[in-house]
Amino acid sequence: MTKKKFYSGPVAIGGVGGSGTRVVVEILREIGFYIGDDLNSALDNLWFSLLFKRPKWFNKNHKKNRSEIFKGLNIFEKAMTGCLKPKFNEFRFIMKAAMEWSVFGNHFGGIGRSGRGLWPFFRVLSMVHAKEIDSSQYLGWGWKEPNTHVYIEYLNEYFNNLKYIYVVRHGLDMAYSRNQSQLYSWGKLMDVQESDSSVPQAKKSIRYWINANERIVALGEKLLSNRFLVVNFDAMCLNPRREISALINFLELNTNQVNLDKFEHLPKIPKSSGRYKQHDLTIFSKDEIAAVRKFGFTVEIDNHQETI
Repeated sequence: MTKKKFYSGPVAIGGVGGSGTRVVVEILREIGFYIGDDLNSALDNLWFSLLFKRPKWFNKNHKKNRSEIFKGLNIFEKAMTGCLKPKFNEFRFIMKAAMEWSVFGNHFGGIGRSGRGLWPFFRVLSMVHAKEIDSSQYLGWGWKEPNTHVYIEYLNEYFNNLKYIYVVRHGLDMAYSRNQSQLYSWGKLMDVQESDSSVPQAKKSIRYWINANERIVALGEKLLSNRFLVVNFDAMCLNPRREISALINFLELNTNQVNLDKFEHLPKIPKSSGRYKQHDLTIFSKDEIAAVRKFGFTVEIDNHQETI
C-alpha cells in the first residue's frame, strides 16, 4: 500500500466499554497507524488511561478549570509523538495522576479498585522515556481508549483535524455485560444514578448506554461533522468487507490500495451476542427498547414480553 503524508490530526477511538473498539484499532494498526507503545491486552492506550480515566479529576475541572484538561492533552500529545521532556509542572501533573491511581484505583469511589499499586508508575516511566515517532513509517497516528468519548469536546478543541470513531454494540447485550466500568465511573455525568440499589443493574446500564450514545452522536455530528464516524460493531461482524471499506474511506485512504482480505477475519461475532434473549426484558421501558432500535439494532422479544 502506498504511503501518504503523515496525517496532521490524530484518530481517536472510543465507545461504551465492551463495544468492540479493539477490532477497530487492530484494523488501524494493521493499515499502518501508530497507536502507541504502552498498551494493555485490549489495545487501550494506557497513557490516556493514566491521565484521563479520572472521574473526580474530570468533574473538578470540567468547564471550571478547562486549562487543566488541555494541559493533560498537551502532555499526552508530546508523549505520543516522542516530544515529551517534562518540565517541573508537567512532571507534577503526571505524578499527581499516578498517585491518584495508586491510592484509589480504577473507579475512585465506585466498585472495584483495579489499577492500584505500581501500575501507574510503570506508565509514568514509559511516558517520560517515549521515543519520537518516525512519521515515514506510518500513515498517521491515533489511539484507542473507550473513555475518550467523555472528552470529545476537549479533543476537538485541542487537536486540529481530529477524526473520531465511536463504536457501538447492541445495547441490550451491553446491559448484561460484566464490563460496567464506565457506568460506575461516569454514571452521574450521563444522568444515571449508579448507586441506586432499587434499580436493576441492567436497567441502569441501558440508561447509561442510551445517554452516552445520544450525547456523543449529537456532539460528534455538531462539532466534527464528516470527521466523526459511528461504527456498528454488530454490522461489522456480519458484513466486515462493507463496514471496513466505510472505515477506510473515512480515513481518506484508497480502498484499492488496501487488501481487505487481510482484515475480514478480525471482526468476529462474540459468543455473548444475543445474550439479552435469556433475560426478562419487561424491566425495560418502551422508550428504552425504542432507543436501542433507533441505533440500528434488532430487538427480538418473546410473545409473553410483547407488552414492551
